[in-house]
Parts: sequence; C-alpha cells; structure tokens
Amino acid sequence: MNIGVLDDNPAILAFLSTTLKLDGHTVTTHSSGLAILEAIFPPTASPQQAQPYDLVVLDLLLPGTMTGADVFFAIRKEFASWQLPVIIITAVSGPTLEQFRYILPDDVPLLRKPFAPRALRHLISELTTK
Repeated sequence: MNIGVLDDNPAILAFLSTTLKLDGHTVTTHSSGLAILEAIFPPTASPQQAQPYDLVVLDLLLPGTMTGADVFFAIRKEFASWQLPVIIITAVSGPTLEQFRYILPDDVPLLRKPFAPRALRHLISELTTK
C-alpha cells in the first residue's frame, strides 16, 4: 500500500516509516498538516485526478494552527472512511484524549504512543481487509 504518515517528531516518523517499509509498503512522511493535505489534494489537480494514499497515519497533536483532528476532518470532507482509512496516533491522555474522542467519530482507530509495531499492523489489517 501507499501510506502517508504525518507526525512532527522526526524519531516517530523514522520508526513508522521503517516499520511500514519492512512490511512492504511505500511510505511518504510529512511533518505538517498542510504538507500532507497538499499531497492528498494537489493544488493543480482536479478532484478526479487526485491520487490519495491507500491509508493515512496521523498524529493528533501538531504544533501550529492545524491539528491532526483538522487534517482528519479535511480528509473526511472528500473521502469516506472506506475510501481513505485513517489511523490516529497520539501521546495525549486523560481529559485531552476524552475531548478528542467526543469530536472524532467512534469508528476512527486511535493508537496511544508508545505502541508496538504489531498493534499498528493489526489496525492496518483490520482497516484494509473489510
């Protein structure tokens, strides 16, 4: 699969990229919400020409004005969950995580950092074999 990964931490991007590439996936990493959205929705392409990833893994909290939740909702405006599955990863816990759980759909898979590669593989398998 062609997988887009968004995280502001270079070490996490490297971990995810290595893990996914070892599983045979093509991985493109992004460190900002704007960068991944421009890859999914190229400014010069029409919606019919857009070639989205097969799957997106995105961090919930990002520095700047665009959170991972903002990226998620921008993707969902154009693509249903079966068209472009999204896995959200996060290091937040407690009340902050509960707040995000209220605004995100119940069917969005969420992995808490740190997580084992097998947990990510399991979610990818669940999302792509339906």
